[in-house]
Amino acid sequence: MLSLAIFIATQSLLAQPQGPRQGPRAGRLEEFRKMRLVEVLKLKEDEAVRFFAKQSAHEDKIKELMKARNDALDDIDKTVREKGDAKGIQKSSGDVLDADQKIFAERQRYQEELKNFLTPEQFGKFLVFERNFEHHMREAMQDMFRERGHRDGND
Repeated sequence: MLSLAIFIATQSLLAQPQGPRQGPRAGRLEEFRKMRLVEVLKLKEDEAVRFFAKQSAHEDKIKELMKARNDALDDIDKTVREKGDAKGIQKSSGDVLDADQKIFAERQRYQEELKNFLTPEQFGKFLVFERNFEHHMREAMQDMFRERGHRDGND
């Protein structure tokens, strides 16, 4: 188990882009998330390696689709600010909707792949883990902002 944790930590740190939103904290959070997933799903080392390879490929695809979506939204923003033609806005809006459909399809594809890879119990635990992890992260972020706002108001 320790060797698996070290492997995941190493892979996580090597794979983390260090852009403006991806600093060391994001890497540690992702490392923690992966270790918790291994525990919750009770994955063996070889299963964990395959699982995270699938997850990494999925995340890469989602990032690519999100980039295309954001590029189209930037085009809409620019066209609106410059009072451009409606046809340009329609085309870019169509590109956003197309990217949304592709993101949804990729998510479904990934979940089907996991459904075939994991046992039904593991897959169910995965779905619940994802929901709960996201929920706890949002709550933690909200708490942090509330605390920061409260401290800033008292200074």
